[in-house]
Amino acid sequence: MTAIERARFLVQTGEMLERIDDPVKLLKTALAQVARFFGAESGAIVLRDPVSGALRAHRWGRDGVLWNDATLNAFIDLERPAIPPSDILAPLVVGERAEGLIALRRAGGFAPGAGRFLVRVGRKVAHEAGLREERRVQRAVDQIKERTLRDLRPQDLFYQILHGLRTLTRYDHSSALLIAEEDEGHLVLHAEQVAWTKGKSRRIGKRIRVPRELRAGLHRPGAEPFAWSAPPRSKKKGAAPGSTPAALLQDAPWAARGAGKTSQDALAQLLRWGGRGREPQEESLLVATLHHDGSLLGVLKIAAQRRRAFGPPEARAVGAVLRHVASVIHLSRRALSMEERILEAEKKHAMADLARAISHDVKNAIGAILPLAQQAREEVQAGSSDPAVLAQDLQQIEQSAQICQRIFDGMLQLARSGVRPAEHAPLDKVLRGPIGILGNRLKRSGVALELRLAEGLPEVKASRGGLEQLFLNLFTNALDAMPAGGRLQVSARALDGGRLEIKVADTGTGISPEQLKRIHEPFYTTKEEGFGLGLAISRSIVWENDGEMRVESQPGRGTTFTVLLPAARPAGEDGAARAIPAPGSARPARAAVPSRPRRRARGRGKRR
Repeated sequence: MTAIERARFLVQTGEMLERIDDPVKLLKTALAQVARFFGAESGAIVLRDPVSGALRAHRWGRDGVLWNDATLNAFIDLERPAIPPSDILAPLVVGERAEGLIALRRAGGFAPGAGRFLVRVGRKVAHEAGLREERRVQRAVDQIKERTLRDLRPQDLFYQILHGLRTLTRYDHSSALLIAEEDEGHLVLHAEQVAWTKGKSRRIGKRIRVPRELRAGLHRPGAEPFAWSAPPRSKKKGAAPGSTPAALLQDAPWAARGAGKTSQDALAQLLRWGGRGREPQEESLLVATLHHDGSLLGVLKIAAQRRRAFGPPEARAVGAVLRHVASVIHLSRRALSMEERILEAEKKHAMADLARAISHDVKNAIGAILPLAQQAREEVQAGSSDPAVLAQDLQQIEQSAQICQRIFDGMLQLARSGVRPAEHAPLDKVLRGPIGILGNRLKRSGVALELRLAEGLPEVKASRGGLEQLFLNLFTNALDAMPAGGRLQVSARALDGGRLEIKVADTGTGISPEQLKRIHEPFYTTKEEGFGLGLAISRSIVWENDGEMRVESQPGRGTTFTVLLPAARPAGEDGAARAIPAPGSARPARAAVPSRPRRRARGRGKRR
């Protein structure tokens, strides 16, 4: 090979590779061209996964294993393993990392200078492969930005972020999003995606106390993501393939060094909670702090099972989406804060509507109690009371009082039902509560109720107070749509996949297609005295409980709302992310009602 032939080969090969977009095809094409030019009998391009350390080879020529893994790993680690005279190897260095190598074999060996020229060829191949990797990273960054700009629930937003980070960094252990509390003294785990096994995280809600000496470092806006590797256990035989000697680790500017006292090392150790039971230990971490307008929002943690799995390429890739991720989380928290205020306003409006709706029923009940009680008192004082008639009067008084009690119990339950964590709630009781509140209105409006609940329904995994408000809204809307009477059908059944289906159907006026497109918009209403918040809040309640809500309607024939909710699972199996706490907001306070033991009425305790 003359110098001119070598230069021509480099130019022609470079032009050929520039036209190939697929990275695998690029490597195979490069290998075939190089092997033929060098007159090799066999060859391979070997790449090492930076996360798992697994070797992946693209071979050319003779079949079979050409080189053992120990030799390949040593060469990629820039060591000097013994190479047979028949072989020449060249590293493939992309950026600051040796990603793999190109190897050729020929019986009798190669011409002098062939190894040095192969190194030049390897630089060209690595450069083109690096450009393809940059494109892949940019696509992953764009995908994260696109998906997180959608109208997502907080927990969906969190997991879209973590899923995008897995595409970006290819981690094989886990990733987690921790949100900082207001005083920044604790980090709370809100979402965790586990890669090493199938299943959900059981650590959701874990609170981590941040030592005071670390808070200043966390609060430093503009801090770049950093990679951390666990210190090497020992330099014994049988070390993991691809592990780097301690000297190289200490020279790496992106790695926290050994058991040093740096703040990065301390933060990494604080976030390193694996290694218990069957769970593998996190040997590498990529940590990034999230800030917005100078305030700490939280921390992103990405973990791998192998030391030195992350480096500058992964840190730069995560840094490219860091500001965007912080912005969408900040906007999500603001939206949640506004939603909570709207929810509270809607509850007050609903209570006012309820008070107006039931005032007639309460007035009738009390109107029946007063004359009977007055007449009974007069007859007893006059000594003319008939025990049979008195018993009937007292029974009527009791029934009227029970009507009032059911109404006020339902309203009190609704007033107490602030934002609560999900619980195991019996679906039949959740549905019967709002029905009991509206029972008299149903009769007065001439609306027939058909309640069809399948037997053996599992409990629902949701906030009971939120669901009661949800169904009260849906039932009230159905009654408003049937001013001349009609039929209200409420049905519930269990579906495959651990979900429950609840349908609320009416035979009312229905909704036009134009209105149907806007009914979930806040402040959109067709009622003269409405605020347009009921269905928007109902949808939010469904989302908060990891459910779905659909609506079908035909003008003049009625409307059907279908709600899908998760069925309760055995304790310990749930790992859903919690909603983000709104900045500066607290949970709505429960009504201050003194707790009193219920008295048992004398002589009729069994009739209550």
